[in-house]
Amino acid sequence: MKTTFRKKFLSQTLAFAGVATCAVLPSYGKVHEGVDTLVNFDGKNGSHPQSVLEDSAGHFYGTTLSGGKYGQGTVFEILEDGKLVTLVNFNGTNGSAPEAGLLLAPDGSLYGTTKTGGADNKGTVFRISPKGQFSTVVTFNGPNGASPDSGLAMGPDGTIYGSTMAGGVDKQGSIFKISPTGKLTTITSFNGSNGSAPGSLVQGDDGNFYGICNKGGADGKGLIFKLTPTGQLTTLVTFSGSNGANPVAGLTKTPNGDFYGACANGGKDDLGSVFKYGKDGKFSTVASFNGANGAHPDTGLIEWSNGYFYMIGLWNNMLIKSAKVQWAGDNFCGTTSGGGTNGIGTIYRVGDDGDMVTLVSFTGTRGIDVGANPNSLVPGEDGNLYGTTGFGGYNNQGSVFRLQLQIWILPVAGSSDGSGCGNINLPIVSH
Repeated sequence: MKTTFRKKFLSQTLAFAGVATCAVLPSYGKVHEGVDTLVNFDGKNGSHPQSVLEDSAGHFYGTTLSGGKYGQGTVFEILEDGKLVTLVNFNGTNGSAPEAGLLLAPDGSLYGTTKTGGADNKGTVFRISPKGQFSTVVTFNGPNGASPDSGLAMGPDGTIYGSTMAGGVDKQGSIFKISPTGKLTTITSFNGSNGSAPGSLVQGDDGNFYGICNKGGADGKGLIFKLTPTGQLTTLVTFSGSNGANPVAGLTKTPNGDFYGACANGGKDDLGSVFKYGKDGKFSTVASFNGANGAHPDTGLIEWSNGYFYMIGLWNNMLIKSAKVQWAGDNFCGTTSGGGTNGIGTIYRVGDDGDMVTLVSFTGTRGIDVGANPNSLVPGEDGNLYGTTGFGGYNNQGSVFRLQLQIWILPVAGSSDGSGCGNINLPIVSH
């Protein structure tokens, strides 16, 4: 594996390579939900992280909303030895308050947005070259958009697509594109009735773009829209409260063309929901949050069909083999900013059948699962999940965490080589 904080976990596996293993039923194991804190922010190295992503070399990159040298946010990198390096200190002139995740371009450049700062204090789009050189690509001024707070996407021709939560013709947000030469074009502007405060975009199999608005629409509680490449906007679903309210982040497209997402509010208990918009145009609520299982999701979903690891062991959880086990149907993981055992956020898994499992309840500044109010989640190349908490950690200014999705399985008593486990076959996908 590529990073030191992974090697501690992997060393257990390598120590027992070649020992005979067997498969056992998942019901014989138990879920291990421990969160490893990789970085605790303290203000000087940033405060309130907002995102994390991994490149092909196993390095992690992210942003903090505030903190750093000028107190206006940072871009950071986590090196192979686990050390955090600040790549950019925002100072207002070059942007301020980066609230969205980063985009990793094919050439190794990082693109991102700042919600404020720049020449007109209405936000920017920036680029960090593979050599670490920072440049401002676009400065927003209001008419061309304002306050971008959602992730960017890149088309196959190098065009960057994004949204602003405010600004545009009617000051309710916009969808824009930036050419490879840096020219910004507004594709559409929102006016409230057709939505307000749009999130990130995803391209459907039909070539159109799909997304959400956190506000606006007939009931003022947000909507799902379709946008053609030429700028024709169509409202597909209007949220009214009972079917969800205030969708967050953006949509997740499955390989078969369906879309899933999360609402911060609404649903059965008005604490948020997970929804599906099918390629057939049918909308359904998959699950609702009730506080105990989380409340007010603040991130989109990641599809995670192979999330759990089933571990074949010797004694005392000594690991000798790991393999991914396929979940049936579409399965997703996400975070809630509140709720759970301690009321400060969770990581959850939900299936397309509505079955929801709380994987982690965060504990704040102390405890097993340190952190509070998680706000990003991504799958790592090592099969675990990585993310950020906006608060919590030892300094209560946020953290970067890893969740090892594992099920530890012990052999039959009296067997030290695993031979007593039997020959039950599982649908194992090689790791």
